[in-house]
Amino acid sequence: TGLVSTSAITHATPASFVANQPDRGMYEDIAGDFLDSGIDLFIGGGKEHFTSREDGRNLLEELSQNNYRVFSSLEEAASVKTGPMAILTAAIHNEVYPERGNLLPDATQKAIEVLQSNKEGFFLMVEGSQIDWGGHANNTTYIVHETLDFDRAVGKALTFAANNKETLVIVTADHETGGMSIDNGDISKGTLSAKYTTDDHTGIMVPVFAYGPGAEA
Repeated sequence: TGLVSTSAITHATPASFVANQPDRGMYEDIAGDFLDSGIDLFIGGGKEHFTSREDGRNLLEELSQNNYRVFSSLEEAASVKTGPMAILTAAIHNEVYPERGNLLPDATQKAIEVLQSNKEGFFLMVEGSQIDWGGHANNTTYIVHETLDFDRAVGKALTFAANNKETLVIVTADHETGGMSIDNGDISKGTLSAKYTTDDHTGIMVPVFAYGPGAEA
């Protein structure tokens, strides 16, 4: 099992796969749940939730004691091909795109490289977390940049799945944000404009895209 996120790894979506806490804002408690999760790999921000804690614990040291290899960047982990592994790339959240560079697609590729050694297969969740934040901000440029970056990460997964032929890739969202509608654009200039109905989540239906075995279901 692996998790990749452009937010803190303790943020709601990645946390839901490993943590059992009554509130999504209990970041330090969520970080503690990673130690007991048995997860093979996680890449994202949130280092402070593991180190600068009210209880004084250093969870990165505890992870190391539990045979995790702990890194602060993908570059540090470049030569390591096996887990368990934790790569905490920011104190809290990673920077927006393009400031963070190719972190998301590169982290996706790294996760696949590490997890594919499991002969029984693997589950990997990759979140383009900040698409949602662009929706909250009603910031079209933010949304477009983050979505294109996420698309590059999806490309890494699809390339692996096309070669592996035993991997199902599912792309979806937990909700829509902003009530966004595209009202104008120019393909030749690569521009578009959008309007919004809210700065919060909406009940608009989200698509589900799938590729690989079982996709037709």
